[in-house]
Amino acid sequence: MYKTEAGKITVESSNLDVKATVECGQLFRYEKNQDEYTVKSGGHCCKICTVGNYVEIETTSVDYFVHYFNLDRDVNRVKRELSRFEELRPALDCCGALRILKQPLFETIISFIISANNNIPRIKNIINRLCAMFDDTFPSPEQLAALSPRQLDAIGCGYRSQYICDTAKQCAETGLLNRLYGARTDDAEKMLMRLPGVGQKVADCVTLFALGRLEIFPVDTWMLKTQRQGMETEIQLRARLMEKYGDLAGYAQQFLFYYNAILRAKG
Repeated sequence: MYKTEAGKITVESSNLDVKATVECGQLFRYEKNQDEYTVKSGGHCCKICTVGNYVEIETTSVDYFVHYFNLDRDVNRVKRELSRFEELRPALDCCGALRILKQPLFETIISFIISANNNIPRIKNIINRLCAMFDDTFPSPEQLAALSPRQLDAIGCGYRSQYICDTAKQCAETGLLNRLYGARTDDAEKMLMRLPGVGQKVADCVTLFALGRLEIFPVDTWMLKTQRQGMETEIQLRARLMEKYGDLAGYAQQFLFYYNAILRAKG
């Protein structure tokens, strides 16, 4: 499915849809220049683009991005399994090999706290300004805990500044991050929602995009708009679709989001 060499990963384009994977709302540290994306994670960086039938990922952190892009997972098998649901077929037909990433846990927690009641361009700008304070690297819990709410407010975090400071301190001063990796999904979500600024949606995104719990179905305004039945609440909608799509609910959500919020919305 992929091969590695010094400074480069090559993937068949049928196994990695770059645009869908990068723009489906699961990450914020990327920039697009024509057909090439620059993606950053932690202190790592890669350039990724499609060239003919292949995707080329140029990076000095080859092993990191093999893991980050989850290249050992057969996404086309996931699509075949989900195709038994008739309502998913339009999204599956229009989307290529969209891959759910394996992102750093602390970075994902803070990024999605910043994302609450925010838009993607502004989220990206805030995170970029935050990383610029640490030589273009996402800060550790200890580094972020050393900042004041005023410093975070100065880069645009607004009311989230105190949440970010308090969450960073909890992550720095306890073994929370390690416990999350080993916890059952329900327990992990409960622990996450004890953090300041983390509600159900943020917890779901962290659990799916960092902990890799594919049974999670985050509910946002697009899911409410396109998937809601009758007067369902967000919790009822989430429970119904998690039960329906089972261990692949997270992939179902990402295909539906990309199809409705990106492809159809932009015409």
